[in-house]
Amino acid sequence: MPTLEQLEQLPLNHRETIPYDYIDAYGHMNVRYYFAMWEKAAHNFMRHLGADVHSSLELGYGNWVLRQVVDYKAEVREDESIAIRGRLLGRSPKRLHNMYWMINESKGVVAATSEALITCADLKARKTAPYPEEMSKSIDEKLAEFDALDWEAPLSGAVHA
Repeated sequence: MPTLEQLEQLPLNHRETIPYDYIDAYGHMNVRYYFAMWEKAAHNFMRHLGADVHSSLELGYGNWVLRQVVDYKAEVREDESIAIRGRLLGRSPKRLHNMYWMINESKGVVAATSEALITCADLKARKTAPYPEEMSKSIDEKLAEFDALDWEAPLSGAVHA
Protein backbone atom coordinates (compact mmCIF):
# COMPACT_ATOMS: atom_id res chain seq x y z
CA MET A 1 0.00 0.00 0.00
CA PRO A 2 1.36 3.44 -0.84
CA THR A 3 2.08 5.77 2.04
CA LEU A 4 -0.19 8.70 2.84
CA GLU A 5 2.56 11.01 1.60
CA GLN A 6 2.60 9.19 -1.75
CA LEU A 7 -1.19 9.35 -2.00
CA GLU A 8 -1.06 13.10 -1.48
CA GLN A 9 0.66 13.28 -4.89
CA LEU A 10 -2.68 12.31 -6.44
CA PRO A 11 -5.51 14.74 -7.18
CA LEU A 12 -8.09 15.17 -4.44
CA ASN A 13 -11.41 14.07 -5.94
CA HIS A 14 -13.78 14.22 -2.98
CA ARG A 15 -13.75 15.17 0.69
CA GLU A 16 -16.55 14.67 3.18
CA THR A 17 -17.24 14.46 6.90
CA ILE A 18 -19.41 11.46 7.68
CA PRO A 19 -22.86 12.37 9.03
CA TYR A 20 -24.96 10.28 11.39
CA ASP A 21 -27.27 9.29 8.49
CA TYR A 22 -24.45 7.28 6.87
CA ILE A 23 -23.98 5.06 9.94
CA ASP A 24 -25.42 1.54 10.06
CA ALA A 25 -26.48 -0.68 12.95
CA TYR A 26 -22.83 -1.65 13.55
CA GLY A 27 -21.73 1.92 14.25
CA HIS A 28 -19.74 2.47 11.05
CA MET A 29 -20.45 3.76 7.55
CA ASN A 30 -22.86 1.64 5.54
CA VAL A 31 -21.46 0.26 2.27
CA ARG A 32 -23.99 2.12 0.11
CA TYR A 33 -22.35 5.42 1.10
CA TYR A 34 -18.93 4.18 0.04
CA PHE A 35 -20.36 3.70 -3.45
CA ALA A 36 -22.04 7.11 -3.43
CA MET A 37 -18.69 8.68 -2.56
CA TRP A 38 -16.78 6.59 -5.14
CA GLU A 39 -19.22 7.95 -7.73
CA LYS A 40 -18.68 11.58 -6.69
CA ALA A 41 -14.92 11.07 -6.70
CA ALA A 42 -15.00 9.32 -10.08
CA HIS A 43 -16.91 12.18 -11.70
CA ASN A 44 -14.34 14.65 -10.40
CA PHE A 45 -11.47 12.41 -11.42
CA MET A 46 -12.81 12.03 -14.96
CA ARG A 47 -13.05 15.82 -15.14
CA HIS A 48 -9.35 15.91 -14.17
CA LEU A 49 -8.64 13.53 -17.07
CA GLY A 50 -10.63 15.62 -19.55
CA ALA A 51 -13.40 13.03 -19.95
CA ASP A 52 -16.02 14.42 -17.59
CA VAL A 53 -19.76 13.99 -17.86
CA HIS A 54 -20.48 17.40 -19.41
CA SER A 55 -17.84 17.32 -22.14
CA SER A 56 -18.62 13.66 -22.84
CA LEU A 57 -22.34 14.32 -23.23
CA GLU A 58 -21.70 17.22 -25.58
CA LEU A 59 -19.83 14.78 -27.83
CA GLY A 60 -22.45 12.02 -27.39
CA TYR A 61 -20.28 9.80 -25.19
CA GLY A 62 -20.34 8.56 -21.63
CA ASN A 63 -18.25 6.61 -19.14
CA TRP A 64 -19.64 3.29 -17.95
CA VAL A 65 -18.22 1.15 -15.15
CA LEU A 66 -17.57 -2.43 -16.27
CA ARG A 67 -15.89 -3.76 -13.14
CA GLN A 68 -15.18 -2.43 -9.67
CA VAL A 69 -13.18 -4.13 -6.94
CA VAL A 70 -13.54 -2.60 -3.49
CA ASP A 71 -11.38 -3.48 -0.51
CA TYR A 72 -12.35 -2.27 2.94
CA LYS A 73 -9.26 -1.65 5.06
CA ALA A 74 -10.45 0.24 8.18
CA GLU A 75 -13.72 1.46 9.65
CA VAL A 76 -15.15 4.88 8.92
CA ARG A 77 -17.34 6.29 11.68
CA GLU A 78 -19.53 9.30 12.30
CA ASP A 79 -17.84 12.72 12.23
CA GLU A 80 -14.66 11.33 10.66
CA SER A 81 -13.33 13.13 7.62
CA ILE A 82 -12.50 11.20 4.45
CA ALA A 83 -10.66 12.20 1.29
CA ILE A 84 -10.65 10.25 -1.97
CA ARG A 85 -7.72 10.46 -4.36
CA GLY A 86 -7.48 8.79 -7.75
CA ARG A 87 -4.91 7.51 -10.20
CA LEU A 88 -5.12 6.41 -13.81
CA LEU A 89 -3.20 3.14 -14.11
CA GLY A 90 -3.58 2.27 -17.78
CA ARG A 91 -5.76 2.55 -20.82
CA SER A 92 -6.73 1.09 -24.15
CA PRO A 93 -8.60 2.95 -26.89
CA LYS A 94 -11.96 2.15 -25.20
CA ARG A 95 -11.07 1.49 -21.55
CA LEU A 96 -9.52 3.16 -18.52
CA HIS A 97 -8.07 1.39 -15.49
CA ASN A 98 -8.49 3.66 -12.45
CA MET A 99 -7.82 3.28 -8.75
CA TYR A 100 -9.15 5.34 -5.87
CA TRP A 101 -8.04 5.50 -2.25
CA MET A 102 -10.43 6.58 0.50
CA ILE A 103 -8.32 8.04 3.26
CA ASN A 104 -9.71 8.45 6.75
CA GLU A 105 -8.06 11.78 7.50
CA SER A 106 -9.28 11.71 11.10
CA LYS A 107 -7.28 8.55 11.78
CA GLY A 108 -4.54 8.90 9.16
CA VAL A 109 -5.24 5.55 7.48
CA VAL A 110 -6.49 4.21 4.16
CA ALA A 111 -10.07 3.15 4.84
CA ALA A 112 -10.83 1.56 1.47
CA THR A 113 -9.70 1.23 -2.13
CA SER A 114 -11.68 0.99 -5.34
CA GLU A 115 -10.13 -0.33 -8.53
CA ALA A 116 -12.31 0.25 -11.57
CA LEU A 117 -12.50 -0.59 -15.24
CA ILE A 118 -14.26 2.19 -17.16
CA THR A 119 -15.37 2.07 -20.77
CA CYS A 120 -16.22 4.82 -23.18
CA ALA A 121 -19.73 4.45 -24.58
CA ASP A 122 -21.31 5.91 -27.68
CA LEU A 123 -24.62 6.97 -26.16
CA LYS A 124 -26.49 7.04 -29.47
CA ALA A 125 -25.42 3.53 -30.51
CA ARG A 126 -25.53 2.35 -26.85
CA LYS A 127 -22.29 0.42 -27.18
CA THR A 128 -18.66 0.80 -26.28
CA ALA A 129 -16.50 2.98 -28.49
CA PRO A 130 -13.01 4.48 -28.54
CA TYR A 131 -12.54 7.70 -26.62
CA PRO A 132 -12.82 10.73 -28.94
CA GLU A 133 -9.50 12.15 -30.09
CA GLU A 134 -9.63 15.29 -27.95
CA MET A 135 -10.35 13.24 -24.82
CA SER A 136 -7.69 10.68 -25.70
CA LYS A 137 -5.03 13.37 -25.92
CA SER A 138 -5.88 14.70 -22.45
CA ILE A 139 -6.10 11.18 -21.00
CA ASP A 140 -2.67 10.28 -22.44
CA GLU A 141 -1.11 13.42 -20.96
CA LYS A 142 -2.51 12.60 -17.51
CA LEU A 143 -1.45 8.95 -17.82
CA ALA A 144 2.13 10.09 -18.50
CA GLU A 145 2.02 12.19 -15.31
CA PHE A 146 0.76 9.26 -13.26
CA ASP A 147 3.30 6.90 -14.85
CA ALA A 148 6.07 9.26 -13.70
CA LEU A 149 5.23 8.61 -10.03
CA ASP A 150 7.85 6.53 -8.25
CA TRP A 151 5.44 4.03 -6.68
CA GLU A 152 3.19 1.24 -7.90
CA ALA A 153 -0.47 0.82 -7.04
CA PRO A 154 -1.42 -2.43 -5.28
CA LEU A 155 -3.56 -4.08 -7.95
CA SER A 156 -6.23 -6.71 -7.34
CA GLY A 157 -5.38 -8.60 -10.54
CA ALA A 158 -9.09 -8.57 -11.47
CA VAL A 159 -9.05 -5.40 -13.60
CA HIS A 160 -7.26 -4.88 -16.90
CA ALA A 161 -7.71 -2.05 -19.44
